[in-house]
Amino acid sequence: MLTTARRHSQILEILDQRGSLSVADIARDFGISPVTARHDLTVLADSGLITRTRGGARINAGSSNEPNFELRRRHRADEKRAIAEAASRLLGDAQIIALDASTTCYFLALELKPTSELFVVTNGLRTAEALVDRPHISVMLTGGILRRGAISIVGETAEEQVGKARVEIAFFGARAFSPEHGLMDFDPEEARVKRAIASIADKVVGLVDHSKWGRLALLPPVVPTNDLTAIVCDRAPSESVMTDLTRRGVQVLIGDGQAHEGDGH
Repeated sequence: MLTTARRHSQILEILDQRGSLSVADIARDFGISPVTARHDLTVLADSGLITRTRGGARINAGSSNEPNFELRRRHRADEKRAIAEAASRLLGDAQIIALDASTTCYFLALELKPTSELFVVTNGLRTAEALVDRPHISVMLTGGILRRGAISIVGETAEEQVGKARVEIAFFGARAFSPEHGLMDFDPEEARVKRAIASIADKVVGLVDHSKWGRLALLPPVVPTNDLTAIVCDRAPSESVMTDLTRRGVQVLIGDGQAHEGDGH
């Protein structure tokens, strides 16, 4: 039997996919009473994650119809934590890293040890906030224009600032990924900031849960696959995809601790 917290998480996942959901749908899909379904939606609405509608609910979104940060943070949170923990093992002796504004990079920020002597470049307000109480970690938060739904900073100022920096490892989440194209994003402003960071990074690591694999976006890739050092995911990809990534020299690290080596550039 699902716990209430797990049921709420799954309701958010379905809302993220469908955009809206009715009380009747929730009661049927989860085998609960309509009263319990309404209570679940009220709790989620009170948390600011969704908006109640007549007979159901819809996701809260920014102006671009992108699910807001809090909704995305709760979506597949267990998978993102596993990816973040595995990604933290790639830090090695790096002293300067970049984290984008993705929710997976937010979880990676939480994985950074408080005693780590790191300099972190980010355009994510929530990512920067996660590091406030870690005095040994210095944070450079870009200037620019606030994207309220994503809680990120974008625009020419952000791109110019990161262009003057140097980064050893850049960690990027993605809204879509395929071996043929690479890491992709749905928002052009976010994509431009990521490209600016990638251009000054020695290595780029993609953090991609299994739901993003094989998806495509209309925008050109943020980082082509051949420019990636590694991909960290929560499940092993198919044998054919693994072979393709290995051929391209991309290391694949699985959140359960398994590593599959390309040369990692």
